[in-house]
Amino acid sequence: MKFTYFIEPPKIIRKIFYQLIWENTEPKICLTFDDGPFPEPTEKILKTLQQYKSKALFFITGKNAVKNLSLVDEITDEGHFIANHSYEHSKKMIWMNRYEIQNELLNTEILLFDRKNFLKLFRPPYGKLDFRIYREVKLLRYRIMMWSLLTEDYLGDFEIVKKNLDTHLRENSIIVFHNNPKSSNIIEKSLDYTFNLIEKRGYEVGSTFNF
Repeated sequence: MKFTYFIEPPKIIRKIFYQLIWENTEPKICLTFDDGPFPEPTEKILKTLQQYKSKALFFITGKNAVKNLSLVDEITDEGHFIANHSYEHSKKMIWMNRYEIQNELLNTEILLFDRKNFLKLFRPPYGKLDFRIYREVKLLRYRIMMWSLLTEDYLGDFEIVKKNLDTHLRENSIIVFHNNPKSSNIIEKSLDYTFNLIEKRGYEVGSTFNF
């Protein structure tokens, strides 16, 4: 059985893949950012997080990290956390053999493991997952973190992000934003709206990621 992305994953999917992390274990919201680092959106994200005195978890792709290692260090220097989002960020990962799957994780881990605030968490690219990938990830002693709210900010439309947040935000949500050129033009506005909505509903943002 294969799983791919939903804005808010259905209960049946969460029940089948019950070993995965779908939401926070305490009533605090987790902000996560996929795909980076890219220079422009990373700087916008870090600036906004600093403004709101908030911490986040960045799922890093190896192919972007190797070109922007100074940005990875900037992320962790500001107290944020980093985790593994594969090396190539390939849609074809579900068709890879076990050795190719392992290399996707290990080639990224080599770049990240000796940096501070590295967590052995993995989020599959595009959320595409099956039991084969789960098995290989587990053998490498990673846990898989999915989400409970996908903002769809990669569509570049703030109104879609706003609608998804209004509809699906919960007190223990794991929210997915993207650190890439597709979301760069709306990422600051999206984060401003998110923090204001969190405050309006009386929620809190988590600062640690102990799952």
